[in-house]
Formats: sequence, structure tokens, C-alpha cells
Amino acid sequence: MPLPDPWSESLVWRIPTVDDGTGFLDSRGFDPPTPWIQALAAVGRDLRCLRYGRDADTDRLVWDLAINSDYYVSIGWQGTRGISSFGIGEGLTMETPFAEAAAWVAEVVQDNLAGYDFVQWPSRGRHLLLPRLRDGRPVWIDPHGDVIVSPIGQLCKHADLWPPPE
Repeated sequence: MPLPDPWSESLVWRIPTVDDGTGFLDSRGFDPPTPWIQALAAVGRDLRCLRYGRDADTDRLVWDLAINSDYYVSIGWQGTRGISSFGIGEGLTMETPFAEAAAWVAEVVQDNLAGYDFVQWPSRGRHLLLPRLRDGRPVWIDPHGDVIVSPIGQLCKHADLWPPPE
């Protein structure tokens, strides 16, 4: 009897948002692609600051990272206190480099929080910072002046560099 093809369905890992996303709740016998783990960890760190709106506990989120048989990635998380669940994939592959993965994950999370949980992130209550790639690096941009505020993953360290709205 032939062995089942592990790529005949999506491979899914569950990853808690604990200090750089270390450890997996559901292991598939091998680790998911490192750039994607780093991207989820970076955005998870940034979720801890500059949230405006409804109270949302992001420290207990568990990411879902899935790779389908065509090597495309989907991400999401399980809902927790104050946050709804979501899952999405948009044509990025498991070979996507960290910078592109981090900017995409940040944008997806930002859209999800605003659209379903009425949380503006990252924001001080007026406009949002935007996740972008600049010189090959994933960064948060202040759209009013097109100024880099922080690398994605280091937002809490640089939040004081972004002045509050007048």
C-alpha cells in the first residue's frame, strides 16, 4: 500500500504569539518555513502597542499557518477574548522572503482588526501607519509625510518617535 502524499491537503501549524513565536502547538514533524515564522512573530510583537478602539487581548492569539499542495501560504488565528478569528491566503508561496511576508501579514492583520473588531492598529486614534517594503525591508510608514516610523517587529521600541495627533 503506498504512503499517503503529505501534500494532498494543506499542512497546518498552530503557533502561539509568545515571545517571537517559539514553539508549535501542532507539529507536522517538521518546522514551517522560517521567514513565515519570523513574520508572524514580528507582527505579533507589534500588536502589543498602538492599538486604538475596542479593548482586544492579542497576547493569547494562536496563529494558523497553512501551506497547500501548490505551496501557497494562508495565515490566520483562532479567536480569543475580544478578537474574532480569521484566515486568508493571497498567492504568496512558502518561499516568500521575510520582508515580503512580514509586510503582507501586517497588512492582513490590520485589515482584519479594523474590519471585524473595530480596532485601529497601529494608530493613535486618527490615521493608521501603513505596512510597506522600503529598500527591501518591512517597515511601518506614516502616510502623512511618507516617513518610516519603525521596522515591522520593532514598533513598540519606536512608538514614541511617532508624534501623537494634534
